[in-house]
Order: sequence, then structure tokens, then C-alpha cells
Amino acid sequence: MASIECLAKQWLGAKEKKAEIERHIQRIEREILDSKEASELLRPIHNEGGEKTKDGITVAISRTHVWDQAQIDELLEATPQDEWPSFVSQQTSYKVDMRSFQTYAMNHPKDSGKWHDAHSIKLGDPKVKSIKAENIKEA
Repeated sequence: MASIECLAKQWLGAKEKKAEIERHIQRIEREILDSKEASELLRPIHNEGGEKTKDGITVAISRTHVWDQAQIDELLEATPQDEWPSFVSQQTSYKVDMRSFQTYAMNHPKDSGKWHDAHSIKLGDPKVKSIKAENIKEA
């Protein structure tokens, strides 16, 4: 089994190679997109998005639908929710500033319990955040 120091150096080397490969891919992609052939493929989808393929090369322009929320509010304001068109649904999301909440909870301990009940923490998967090569001990 390899030592943690050896594994850390391998990790650093792999991260370096990955970054180099990603830069190379970006450069080649830019060259492809700047080519005359790709420009001809992109021309018909330039204003609408989508994808086009020629000779095994597919170029794409992604598209995201953006709805003006204020305008939709105006459209739906006078309509009862049960009469809204079937393609419309309402979603609400609340953002809580943790520092402000902590201050509130300390100043209002009796009132903060119901807020604590609504709070949970989701943990991510473990990962190596960083390694500083100069701090690795030689095996």
C-alpha cells in the first residue's frame, strides 16, 4: 500500500495533467469554432440555438428559456390560482442568511426553536480540497 505522501504527490501530478489537458481541449475547441466549416454550421442556429452536425462534427448553441417574472405576475395577478393555465406552477424558495439568523436566535431564544426545526445540514462527499507540494514530507 502506498504511503499518503506518495499518493498526495500522485494526486498533484494528476491534477496538473488534468489542467493541462483541459487547456489543450479548450484551445482546440476554439480553433474548431473559429474555422470556416464550423462558422457555416453555426450560422443557421446563431439566433435560435440548437445543434448541427456535418462530417461527424456537431456544433451546438445552448438555449435557456427565461421568463420575465414580473410580467407573469401581472398576467396572473387577477386570476385565481385554480384557473391558471396548466403550464404555469408557482414555486417559492426562501434564503436564510445564517449569520443574521444566529444573531436573531441568540437575541430571541424562545422564538427561534421553530426556525431551528426548519434547518438541516446536508453534507457532501469527501474529497481532497488541496495539497501543497512544498509541505509534503519525503517518504
